[in-house]
Parts: sequence; C-alpha cells; structure tokens
Amino acid sequence: MPTGAVNSEPRPLRVVIIEDYEEDALLLRRHLGRAGYAVDSARVQTAEELHQTLADPKPWDLVIADYTLPSFGAREALEIIQQSGTDLPFIIVSGTIDEVSAVNAMRAGAHDYVLKGHLERLLPAIERELADAERRRERLQTEVELKLAQQRFSATFNQAAVGMAHTTTAGRFEMVNQRLAEMLGASVANLMALQLYDFLLPSEREQDALLYAELLAERRTGYRVERTLMRHDGSTFPAQLTVSLLKPDGASISTILWVVEDISARKAAERETTELMSRLINSERLAAAGRMANTLAHEINNPLEALTNIFYLLQTHEGLPPQSRELVEIASREIERVGHITRSTLSFYRKIPGRTIDLHTILDEVVQLFQSRANQHKVVLHKMYGDDIRATQYDPALRQVFANLVGNALEAMEASGGRILIRARLAGSKAVVLVSDNGHGVERQHLTAIFEPFFTTKGERGTGLGLWVTRGIVEEQGGKLQLRTCTHGPRHGTTMRITLPIAGPAPVEAAANA
Repeated sequence: MPTGAVNSEPRPLRVVIIEDYEEDALLLRRHLGRAGYAVDSARVQTAEELHQTLADPKPWDLVIADYTLPSFGAREALEIIQQSGTDLPFIIVSGTIDEVSAVNAMRAGAHDYVLKGHLERLLPAIERELADAERRRERLQTEVELKLAQQRFSATFNQAAVGMAHTTTAGRFEMVNQRLAEMLGASVANLMALQLYDFLLPSEREQDALLYAELLAERRTGYRVERTLMRHDGSTFPAQLTVSLLKPDGASISTILWVVEDISARKAAERETTELMSRLINSERLAAAGRMANTLAHEINNPLEALTNIFYLLQTHEGLPPQSRELVEIASREIERVGHITRSTLSFYRKIPGRTIDLHTILDEVVQLFQSRANQHKVVLHKMYGDDIRATQYDPALRQVFANLVGNALEAMEASGGRILIRARLAGSKAVVLVSDNGHGVERQHLTAIFEPFFTTKGERGTGLGLWVTRGIVEEQGGKLQLRTCTHGPRHGTTMRITLPIAGPAPVEAAANA
C-alpha cells in the first residue's frame, strides 16, 4: 500500500475536446478524472464550434484533438487556434494517425501526439505541456513587464528635468538624454562620439581623479561635486555632477551614471545673498561710522571754535605782514572746512540749508590748497576754466569733492611726478568739471568696488570712504560722477568727470558771505 500524503482535492482543468464520437470524448474525460482532474470540457466537431468555444471569456487550459473528423481535423483546428493568438497546449489523440502525419503536425505547432490504444502516455504529456505552457506564460509576462519597465525608464530618462548620461568607465557616452544635450548645446547624435570630460574646463578635469578611482574600485558607490561645464559654443555654466557606479547583478562590465544639474540660478541666488549680507554689514559699519562722526563733531567743535576765534583776531591785527595775512586766511578757511567735514561728511545725505559758493572760487581754493604739495612732488597743477563758471552757486561741500579727487591724483603721482588738469565749463543747463591725471590708473579688478564704502587700495593709509563720500556729495547736489581710466600705453591715467546742474542766482546775503 502506498504511503505519503494523497491530494484529495481535484485540480481544475478546462479542456477543448475535438472529437466526433461522444463515447471517445467520455472516455477521455473519465481518464482525466481518474488522474485527479476536475474536468470542465467542451466537445467540438466543426470549425464554427471551435471559434465559438475559443470566444468563451473563461480561459481554456488544453486542447485534445482527434486527427481526422468527417469535415474537420486537427490541422485545421491548430491553424484556427494559432490565428486566435491563444497559447494552448495542443495534443493529438488518434487511433489512425501515422508517424509521418504526426511529425508534420508537430512541425505545424502541435505539442505531442498519443495513440488511442496507448492512453497511458496521455497524462505525462498533459503534465509536461501544462508545465511548459505555464513557463511560457511566465516568460511572456516577464517580457511584458520588462518592456513596460524599459518604456518607463526611457520616458523618465528622456523627459527628466536634469541632464542624464550613461558612460563607459573610460568616460565615453553610451546613452544621453535630451536635457543634457540641450545643456551642452549639441545634438544627442553628436555627443555619442564624445566624452563628458570634453565639456569640463581643462583646469578641472583632474580634480576628481581620486574620487573616480575609488568609485571604479568600488570603495564608494558615488560622489557629488560642483564643476564648470563648457557648452559646444564655448560658453560656460556651473553644474552639479552626481556620479554613480552601475554594476548589474552577474554582469562583468560596469557603467557610470552621470546626473548633471545646471545650478546657475542657485549660484546667482547665493551671490545675491552674499552681496546682500555685505551691504548689511557695510550698513552697520556706516551706522557706526556715523555715530563716531557725531561724537567727533561734538568733541572737536569746542577746540575748533577757539582756533576760529584766534585766527579771526589774527586777521584783524593791523601790523600783520601781507604774506602772513594770506597764510592766516588760508588757515582760517581750512579750519572752517574741517568743522564742516566733521559735521557733514557721513551725514551728507541730509539736505542742510546754508551758504553757497561759486564754482570758480571752490576750484581756486582747492588748487591753492594743494599747490605746495604738488610742487614738492614735481606735479604740475594746470587750470582750464574761465570766469563764466562764477555764475554757478553750490554747497561748500563740493570743496571736499574736488579736494578728494585732486588728493587721490597727487597720491598716484607722488613717486613719478606728472600733471593734473582741472577743467570746468558750462554745457547748457549743466556745469562739467574734469579732474585728469597721468598716473598709474585704476586696475580693472577694482573698478566695480572703487566707489563702495570701506574699499581701499592704500592699505592702512586709507579709510575706504573718500570716493564713496565724494560720489554721495555729488549725487546730493543732483549731479553725476563718472570715471575713465587706463593702466597701459601713452594715455595711462584717470579722469573723473563731475556733471552738476546749474543752480539759480545766489541770494544776496549768501553771495556776500562767500
């Protein structure tokens, strides 16, 4: 008596039986039932019946067909099933088929044949063909899923918002998506003959050699760096590169996945944030400077007042020699200028009504102030302006503007000597003043920062406020300050151009005080 578990639960089996004898069909069903199958069958005798049977929405598992029927046979049935696209195991069971016909039928697509006198072969053939059919269905399902995965990958790869590429470990492109082609300014077809390293700046191509070697040695799975990429037209843009090693299971060849992101917008935002922070810091420093200036003005006013009184008494002294009187007058004006500077240099943006001076007088006073220093350093101060500019009236703060500009020009030529040209003219409703020198000029890298507060090229000797204050005073007067400079060639030097609106006639009392 056999031992072991017996499967008492019959296995369902839906069978299409192509047979013209009802008795033979009953014997087949009985044979299958005794083998442990719960048989659900349909007997078919014509092509039309076969078409109707195959249209049943519930799937069939197996076809057993007699080779020859009066008006229909196994070969015709096999052709109908193949045309329907249904993958069904097809076994011929016949008592009259010869070996040649059986071989031809199997070449046509039948899976096996069994003689009616040897039905003991039928059950193993069914088991084998049902298992093969299941494997075919699984393989087909796998192929469908693989195709779907490939379609999804292709859609993700080609429609990604970032650049993506697969390369060999040597760096040659194998796959490139459209976004990366757009970033690099070349077609996908052209990129296939190139390497990603062709688009890196030459100075950056070897920077990641160690990281890349560790990646290939599988000591890391990937890395991320920021590099500058060159487009096909030679222009550049900042990019973030995410590099990963891809080694499919069982594969001997690895590939490299590159994800390329254009970070131009992020870099611009970072620069803007840095500039904003710099402005905020400068604002705090300027506020501190303003508070310090107010303190200095308060502390200096008292001694300045005493000095002013002393010089006033000297000016009224009857026996003072003419030359000494002239020096006293110059000193008195400069003491007055010091007082004005302490009160208004860092608060120039506040409009404070006061007396005005004509442009001719302002320029003459500045020239007189620097004449001795210019002679000492062999610098010629050359004036080119006429009496017509006396009709203009401006705030005395402009003396500080021209003093700063002439002082800077002198410093540029203290070691070499040279010439400073001060020109002034009226042009319609504007007064134009140019202060030119033939010094060393301003370096290109300093041009964007030269008017910023606290920027200086003089080291500890400079405060970095001179040109910033100068431009602020000019703009407060409704004017404009422009710079032109050259550091090489016969026309080296710097020209500062100040354009000022021409104010109306000065009040009588203001003109008298001037």
